[in-house]
Amino acid sequence: MNASPVDASGALPKLAYVYHPHSFATLSLTDASRGVCDLLWIVDTSQSEVVSMARLLRKFGTTVDVAGLTLDEAASIVAEHHPQGIMALADDSLRWTAQIASRLGLAFLTPETALRLTDKHAQREALDDAGLTVPRSWVITEQDAAATWSRIENEASFPGVLKPRRGEGSRDTLPVGSLDELRTLWELNRSADGQVRDFVLEEYIPDSPEPVGGAGFAGYVSVESFVCGGKVTHLAVNGRMPPAYPFRETGFFIPSALDPEHELAVLEVAGKAVAAMGVDLGCLHTEIKLTPSGPVVIEVNGRIGGGVPELLEAATGVRLLSLAMRLALGETVVCEEMPPCSRLAFLFYVQAPSKLRMVTAVEGLAELRKVPGVDEIVLNRGPGQRVDWREGNHGHVFSVFGTATDHDRLRHVNDLIASLVRIEGE
Repeated sequence: MNASPVDASGALPKLAYVYHPHSFATLSLTDASRGVCDLLWIVDTSQSEVVSMARLLRKFGTTVDVAGLTLDEAASIVAEHHPQGIMALADDSLRWTAQIASRLGLAFLTPETALRLTDKHAQREALDDAGLTVPRSWVITEQDAAATWSRIENEASFPGVLKPRRGEGSRDTLPVGSLDELRTLWELNRSADGQVRDFVLEEYIPDSPEPVGGAGFAGYVSVESFVCGGKVTHLAVNGRMPPAYPFRETGFFIPSALDPEHELAVLEVAGKAVAAMGVDLGCLHTEIKLTPSGPVVIEVNGRIGGGVPELLEAATGVRLLSLAMRLALGETVVCEEMPPCSRLAFLFYVQAPSKLRMVTAVEGLAELRKVPGVDEIVLNRGPGQRVDWREGNHGHVFSVFGTATDHDRLRHVNDLIASLVRIEGE
């Protein structure tokens, strides 16, 4: 993998990074930027979670606060710092960043592409237009509810999946078994933080009867890719552990356990899906279901997947965050083939039982730390902290990162987590 130099003088270019509290850790970003760029942090302190972080970010570079500013005002104040590139790694930030990039003439997703990557209904339409297999779906809005319910009653079949039209990390994503259950779930979940939300009902993508993803593993994977100059390059196929109710992620690993034939089919579908989004530049995380009739796209995300940089570096040596920064700055990044994996890297998200609302104890972590291959355990929800399955992936109790010699050893570590650690709560 190589790149063309940005500045022959050796001066580091400036990259505007649109900060989001639920994206990548500040230290991970600053580490990735070393020798690549100087970071210009774009923050919005009207978000309470950003206020305290803004003080920390000032220690790692210049910050620009865009709280309360219009798009034109925000673009103007960012332009004063003369960034050579702009980047955002959270779904909630993509459309705003696309608008700012357009005003500043910086390479990024177009506003139209950013919409397709963050609006589940618009994305399904784009995939369908490109000839890819997609489940039927219906948008449920407050304004057009009567007409929508009539269409669903006449057209939909169950089981289905109800999810916010815009959202990530499996937040508020629910299985639906009937029309009556759909009405109940929509009434319970249609508003959040005082805002009424649009939802999408999708027909459930069927599972393959065979363990295509590997014995004991989930029947879906993700493909980690980047696009440079319109060319799609795949870096890895990321396997999954079976999800916790309702659709919460429980584990990721690179490489997946797919055989060569299924891996090739998955990569082909991922490439077509990325092309359907109209992406010319950036990193993508495409989730794909393994079905009896072949791979079906679950979702295309216009950013790096959570945990993927650590997994990819441990498995292949590729530093994905640094690569993403170089792309955003206009460097030509070349990778002729998918990097080989020297070892298997894993990241488990250990979720609380769906009935729990507060953690009172997490026992057995000390013993788990002694397991060969376990490199890091991070407690995300400790004793006295609330848990809610509606938070999706973000609400996990603790994570376990490490490496294994093969997929059998990975299964063994997964079994040890279940036997050694006990989560108690109310």
